[in-house]
Amino acid sequence: MFLDFFSSTCYTASMIVQNILLANESYTHQNWLHKDICVGFSRLYYIIDGEAYYEEEGRKIRLKKGHLYLTPVKKPFTLSENREDKLLHTYAHITTLPTVKSLIEIPVTEGTPLADGVALWRKYTKQGDTELLLSVIQFILARVAHLTYNRGSTAARTKAYLDCLSDFVFDSDALCRALGYTREHITRKFSEAYHMTPKQYFNRRRMEYALIALEGGSKIAPLAETLHFSTPYAFSKAFKGHFGLSPLKFRSTLSQVPQK
Repeated sequence: MFLDFFSSTCYTASMIVQNILLANESYTHQNWLHKDICVGFSRLYYIIDGEAYYEEEGRKIRLKKGHLYLTPVKKPFTLSENREDKLLHTYAHITTLPTVKSLIEIPVTEGTPLADGVALWRKYTKQGDTELLLSVIQFILARVAHLTYNRGSTAARTKAYLDCLSDFVFDSDALCRALGYTREHITRKFSEAYHMTPKQYFNRRRMEYALIALEGGSKIAPLAETLHFSTPYAFSKAFKGHFGLSPLKFRSTLSQVPQK
């Protein structure tokens, strides 16, 4: 039944669960307060009952019953509760790819695939079945990404689409089909919001990836192939145009950094 449920549901994941660090369903502990959290994983919460708050950069919101929340990575925030009305919630600490950049809030409506996914999450959390739990949370994040993506502006949806491209291939026709707009409309709305075209933003992401990869020791030729450049020379030319020095020169500067 579990496999039938997932195989028959529209599953368009744009976020991959790499690991589950902790999963449980319970009331919060005594004097529950997490102040200025800044960690390398996300907290996925489903709120069952109680009163609790999320605060970030002076903005404070109440965590709503029947809602899912996904907290950002390496961005300070605070969690607190009303001690007279303790929070009952299902939760999981997870690492994802890509990482979560800002707080995500999604209502869970009865009778939807997302509600079915949450019901399975609660079931397998109680059973302690990690293998099935991983698949369920992956499904939940796929639905969350889908709902978040479809409720945003054209520019935000375009950015979300480009951020989720893992193969570094820019296909404007596929982008138009995914958003349901013409290339001219998408380009105009994106440029108004971000002061660059979708292709320019895509190329910037590609260069940022290249920079991190080179810092990690990647070789130029395989990296050029990964990023879908026609030749290592084409990659080097694009890299130099973006950063002002070639990949080879950049790598040589890394070896000159004094070791502590």
